[in-house]
Amino acid sequence: MDKRERQRLKRGRLRKERVRQTAAMHEARAHRRRADELADDAAWFLRARDWASAVAAAARAVALAPHDSVIAGLYAQAAEKSKHLRHRIASLEHLAEVATPTGGLLTLLADLHCTAGNLERSQALLAQAQRMAPRGRVIREAALAAIATVKRRLRSASSAGTSADVPVGDSPLQRELALVKRRGPEPTAPSPPSSSPPPAVQSLSADSPSAPSAASPLAPSVPTPSHDPAILQIPVTVASDILSLDALRAAPSGTPEDVTLALMATALHDAESFDRLLALDHAQGLIQLSHQEETARKVLSVFLGRALLADEVGLGKTIEAGLVLSEYLLRGHVQRALVLTPPSLVRQWREELDGKFGIAARSTDDDERRRGALGPWEGPGVVVASIATARSERHRDAVAACPWDLVIVDEAHTLKNHRTESYALVERLQTRFLLLLTATPIENRVEELYNLVSLIRPGHLGGRTAFVRRFTGARGQLSDTARGELRALLGELMVRNTRALSGVHLPPRFARTQLVLPGPEEHALSEHLVAALRSLVASGRVRPLLSLLLQEAGSSPMAVRGTLERLVADTTLPEPMRAAIAAACDFAARATGSEKARVLLDALAGSDGPTIVFTRFRGTLAFLADVLTRAGLPHQRLDGEMPIAARGAAIERCRGTGGVLLSTDVGSEGLNLQFCHRLVNFDLPWNPMRIEQRIGRLHRIGQDHPVEVLNLCLAGSVEERILGILDERINLFELVVGEVEMILGYLGGGREFPDLVLDAFAEPDATSRTQSFTHLGDTLAAARQRYRTVKSFDEALFRSELGV
Repeated sequence: MDKRERQRLKRGRLRKERVRQTAAMHEARAHRRRADELADDAAWFLRARDWASAVAAAARAVALAPHDSVIAGLYAQAAEKSKHLRHRIASLEHLAEVATPTGGLLTLLADLHCTAGNLERSQALLAQAQRMAPRGRVIREAALAAIATVKRRLRSASSAGTSADVPVGDSPLQRELALVKRRGPEPTAPSPPSSSPPPAVQSLSADSPSAPSAASPLAPSVPTPSHDPAILQIPVTVASDILSLDALRAAPSGTPEDVTLALMATALHDAESFDRLLALDHAQGLIQLSHQEETARKVLSVFLGRALLADEVGLGKTIEAGLVLSEYLLRGHVQRALVLTPPSLVRQWREELDGKFGIAARSTDDDERRRGALGPWEGPGVVVASIATARSERHRDAVAACPWDLVIVDEAHTLKNHRTESYALVERLQTRFLLLLTATPIENRVEELYNLVSLIRPGHLGGRTAFVRRFTGARGQLSDTARGELRALLGELMVRNTRALSGVHLPPRFARTQLVLPGPEEHALSEHLVAALRSLVASGRVRPLLSLLLQEAGSSPMAVRGTLERLVADTTLPEPMRAAIAAACDFAARATGSEKARVLLDALAGSDGPTIVFTRFRGTLAFLADVLTRAGLPHQRLDGEMPIAARGAAIERCRGTGGVLLSTDVGSEGLNLQFCHRLVNFDLPWNPMRIEQRIGRLHRIGQDHPVEVLNLCLAGSVEERILGILDERINLFELVVGEVEMILGYLGGGREFPDLVLDAFAEPDATSRTQSFTHLGDTLAAARQRYRTVKSFDEALFRSELGV
């Protein structure tokens, strides 16, 4: 490695380190601001005498600012008011760490540990408190008296073999034992005494300004029951971070009840710990990327299953959501899940879940699931549906009536307006976990972000009016001074990974288009089909059929021949249509070859390594297989009729021996073809997303070589017009996989791109056609410009501070 390269790598490492340090600094500031807000909330709840809410807010503030003694004292005060033993112990332990402990504070803490049954910790605290007894005679005697009182309780608890002052059924441990045992009569619970310290302890606790005050005297110890208790009397030492199975292994002579309790505790530990992702062990064909794994862990353990995933396009939000879904399913936290997507992504989601995570999802297209009152929505399992279908009048009530464990909404920027039917549906859903996926969580106004966050955690950003006034300027744009504060709030429920910090860098790809002059039969076939289209296009019923015929003719005469023959023989079709296509059927029957096939052979002759050739139609696939066989070129074939195992075997043969992989779009769905870096589009779908999906089979994470794309296109065809628009106006072949979908989402009007193409091509004269295609190109260019504007705004707002 030369000196220049070493310097470049060093500069790159320094840049990354500076970015990490800056992100850590902003995160620390955000935590500080949020901790202050929570402390203010806790103080307000204390004044309102809402002790439970005060404890919850103070505990969260302590977690965000663990070294702040003032917040620690506030937590102790809230815990004392709530009389919650666990919080009282935790708050005083934390206060003793961040502030200089006094003898009174340690004595009070020892008394609470004795009540909880942690006798060893109580003894240690008493010994430490005794060493810290003040020198003044009167105060010292009072302190030693308080210590002696706690020691008597401690001896009583030790002789009883259980906790001193907690009545049976009143502690979490006793309740769990009662649930496990369920045998014999339960002992009579003694009257619950107060767990507050004696007066001597109260006087000593006053020398710590942060310590809470006590209000009641110490009650006498609980006498030992005169009868044998029905529940188990197992000596328990309360400790953290000890695996129950390890403790059981250390004491192999334990009773069956010990084993039951250990297994219960281990199951609880495993259910709540996500250090190890079970989904990774069960995934198939998944390229493990650190940012995806860490995002899943953060959603599971920090965000508790409710999050906004806003990674840049192409970084795998679908994989991250799939990991979370799979993990919850494997751990038994989720029985019923719903995935809502745009209509064009329903099939892709089902393939990803099935192929990578082994999750067999159903959809509204499955006829067998239409039984029952709620149709496809009822019963356990995973449902993938388009959000348009779910919000329809036919389905929305049934969807909202079902209790879901997890809901995933892809392309969640469609929910930016809280007045839409889509937003209303998601807001109505009953779900414990919720994931919203979008690369552009904010497009025009900061209020759009408020709407998304309100679905995940209502009230997190405050009231709508106050939020807008707080985070927007006079022109409705986000002010610079508010960006850091807003990022801090979003950091509690949002992840946004960027390519710059995730380390995901794809090699370049190069595309070229080769126009092919059609042969005589191909030209005549195309002319007759175009004439049929323009004469019958007014009939809405035949438009989809004529569109299919044009696409088949653009592929090869062999693809369209069978369709034409069936149409001519179909007496139910309108007679004008049958007459218009009869001549085209005659020219298709005469064709014996294809000019594009000849050009394909020339392109393959000068290539080395495997090449994948895509076509939409099985008729063309069979024709090309015959052409390659006659030319002596080795090839494998993929189509939707082949079993999945046979497709995998064909890919492995091509990977090992090279040659050509002939595939339809359906045959390649769900497959990773990164071993190949040369692609030929023998025909072109009218939908740009389909073109992008073909390229994405090769140009994706795991590809090590530059990708070459060759488009074969008949001169004068619809495909030539489409390519001209896509390449010249939005630079289709330079976009990151996933961006085409974002751009098409800004077209507006609610119509699909192929329909707009058909409208333009059906114009009766050449001038009108040219004008229509020009207008379509302008609309696409404007959509891309809007996407760029939104992307720049998002990058300026979120930067890289919300990544993992």
